[in-house]
Amino acid sequence: MSHRQNLSVLALALLTSCSGVPTRTFQIDAIDVDERAVPCLVVIGDDWAGAAQKKQLVNVGSDDTLSLTVEFTRPEMDIIVVAVPMDPSGKPRTMPKSRIESTELTDFLGDVRRLRVKDPERNLFILRKR
Repeated sequence: MSHRQNLSVLALALLTSCSGVPTRTFQIDAIDVDERAVPCLVVIGDDWAGAAQKKQLVNVGSDDTLSLTVEFTRPEMDIIVVAVPMDPSGKPRTMPKSRIESTELTDFLGDVRRLRVKDPERNLFILRKR
């Protein structure tokens, strides 16, 4: 009996190690209602610090599209796109730590979308003024 239990435990361990968290890369674009590019920070879930640290920015410098890899720890993941205030040299002046802070700094309302693994690769976020 113990040999059978050992095989069962081994099989369960192998299955567990093979079933990782699904990931998917999306192409993120952000514009305003007049179809002009808006410099934005792209946040997965509520990880504002991680987004700033990883420089998940779109429309900053020559990056007009962000390739964003999302780990689906749940069936749907929230993606938040918020405007970033820019300095005269074209660099972010500060990284917002919330949607409210972004709106206060830029007058743009952030856009939120729930993505699933099978959603289209390209996602366009449209920000509007407050």
